[in-house]
Amino acid sequence: MPHRGGRLQDRVAFVTGAGRNIGRAIALACAAEGASVAVADVDGDGAERVAREITDLGRPALALRGDASDFADVDRMFDETEERLGTIDLLVNNAYARVGTTNWASFLTVEPADWTEFVTRNTDMFFGCTQRAARALAIEERPGAVVNISSNGSDRAHRNHIAYDSVKGAMDAFTRATAVDLAPWGIRVNAIRPGNIQIANEPDEVWPGEQREHQGSQIPMGRPGTPDEIAAGVVFLGSDDASYITGQTFNIDGGLLTQGRSPQVEFVTVYTPENIGPFSRRLRG
Repeated sequence: MPHRGGRLQDRVAFVTGAGRNIGRAIALACAAEGASVAVADVDGDGAERVAREITDLGRPALALRGDASDFADVDRMFDETEERLGTIDLLVNNAYARVGTTNWASFLTVEPADWTEFVTRNTDMFFGCTQRAARALAIEERPGAVVNISSNGSDRAHRNHIAYDSVKGAMDAFTRATAVDLAPWGIRVNAIRPGNIQIANEPDEVWPGEQREHQGSQIPMGRPGTPDEIAAGVVFLGSDDASYITGQTFNIDGGLLTQGRSPQVEFVTVYTPENIGPFSRRLRG
């Protein structure tokens, strides 16, 4: 990625889930615009690879291996970032934990334990990182920005994604609520909802490889998006170009939500009384 420089010059960005795909693109875009970048991921090797790409751009980078849903890990990663790079000016809550084997099927068969694990871990991620970043900015009396990577599932339900869509809906509400609370400190909070984005190693149950071309044709712009197109939105919202924007959610989806979504885009099992497996009326036992 060529160095375009400028919009995030001399700022510090902290990106969760930055070891691959959309997170990687966001980290690289922030660096290309002049930021120093903390690359946080549970995959330490992935974080190291992206950090090396950033240093190749001539910008400082710090690879951090840690779990953003663990508040002790969050404190450790933020402490190290502040010591090595400085106070974080831009937080990007991109990571999410794909946990709970029954969370990707009919609501009737989701196990309560899987629901609890998914919702707790994923909401703790954006709560903990946002509070840690905002407290540091408020104490130092400096403005900053938070960008949450949500999903159009917060507005238009995905079939068989009860926990995921619920968490992304919570993230959108969290975005609005924290934007209001943090505005007196000059801390802006916004969210981006990616549409269908072509990324590496997407699980087949989310976007089956052999059907991607057909799915892209159902989008008004005729194709899936790219991680770089999401990253461009993050850079804008993190920069002074968006200085009067807070509490907003932006769809970067090629027009997908504008038209509503054709049912042909989702090639997943439709569970009915005829094909669903056995389940109990009880939550436990």
